[in-house]
Amino acid sequence: MNHPAQARPHRGEAEGRVVLVSQEQGEAVEALARSLEQLRYRVDLVPPPALDRGPTDAAPRVVHLGRRAWPAERLRSLAAERRPVAQVLALERPAFAWASELVEGCTDFLSWPCSPLELKLRLQRGFPARAGAGDERAETLAARFADHALIGRAPAFLDSLAAIERFARCLAPVLVQGETGTGKELAARALHELGERRGRPFVAVNCGALPDSLVESELFGHERGAFTDAREARAGLVAEAAGGTLFLDEIESLSAKGQATLLRFLETREFRPLGGRLRQADVRLVAAGNADLAALARRGSFRRDLFYRLDVLTVTLPPLRARPGDAVILAEHFARRFARQYGGATLRIGPDLRDWLNGRRWPGNVRELENLVHCCVLGGRLPLREEGEPAPLGEAGERPSFSEAKRSTLEAFERRYLTEILRESGGNVSQAAREAGKERRAFGKLLKKHGIAPDDLREPEA
Repeated sequence: MNHPAQARPHRGEAEGRVVLVSQEQGEAVEALARSLEQLRYRVDLVPPPALDRGPTDAAPRVVHLGRRAWPAERLRSLAAERRPVAQVLALERPAFAWASELVEGCTDFLSWPCSPLELKLRLQRGFPARAGAGDERAETLAARFADHALIGRAPAFLDSLAAIERFARCLAPVLVQGETGTGKELAARALHELGERRGRPFVAVNCGALPDSLVESELFGHERGAFTDAREARAGLVAEAAGGTLFLDEIESLSAKGQATLLRFLETREFRPLGGRLRQADVRLVAAGNADLAALARRGSFRRDLFYRLDVLTVTLPPLRARPGDAVILAEHFARRFARQYGGATLRIGPDLRDWLNGRRWPGNVRELENLVHCCVLGGRLPLREEGEPAPLGEAGERPSFSEAKRSTLEAFERRYLTEILRESGGNVSQAAREAGKERRAFGKLLKKHGIAPDDLREPEA
């Protein structure tokens, strides 16, 4: 084996550089190094003690944990080092039990050996600069995903789009993470529509809306007479998604029972409808979470074994505040869309509003921005204006005070948010409160404050 701090020779143009960290020597590490080289990565073999003396660039590390337990201090220092690197932990099976408790801040856990495709997909995430490199590549990505309502040109966002494009080529499970309102369901639909299963069913499930007592029935269905109210057989959501994609949104809200039920299916792809016989379903799984599932798994509030099943490939959608310039691009897009929808005049955004859009932190992300533009198009007070009109912001003597502007903006946001989430729930106050993360009583007080009547937002009965 090569000297641990020495780079292995590489012929031809490399895809990038990888630091391979291992405390072992032998065929297992050599095989991993050869696989990386076959994927055209230049590999530097480094033992853990040599990392402090090694290169300080942002090359991703592949940490081979092997079968022998590492000292806890060494594992913790791998995650705590100052360099902004991406880690892919190549775990041989016996290592799973202890590594997940000791290693924090690592981007991926990878069961080694694995297929070259999976290894390549994991490592490509370590080279974010390559994903959006070049104006032509950025424009191509932006144009392709605009058809899927994923709009923006910020580098961090283009990196996420590039990951979606790559992951759509295979059928491995994908975990989509990001704050509320970043477009996780749109990303899941793009994964489906860009893959070989487009044209087949795409079934979206809001795990937060699944009652604990009905998880199995909702997911797997039931036969007639399986329980008191089962007057007829019903196919579950898994059966509906057969041949296509099953999207599990807000996966972190599943109860312990729901997590155990889902884990059994993911391990075997077999399920049993209540009162029925064992069946199989060929579905591609895409899950989404608003919370950090790895952190939840470490705290014990989410099953670790289920997390590892879900976290094969990961797409992280950046918040709007981390996408410089995209707020204006999105606002202009929404303004054009709503103008067409309502048959209004062409709308544009004035210079002062551009500064305001770019400077806002957007706690509700793209969903908040869309609702704000919608409100403006319908006559709201914020300074989205028609062609030829003076911009309300920036006119001498007409700018409101900071307190007045803050109060007005907050009230407008609250009313738009409450109306939208209540409409999405069909006027169901309890469901809307759960989705908003509020207690039902507090949610009801907000509705009363803004004069919003749930009955007005309920869907009419057929």
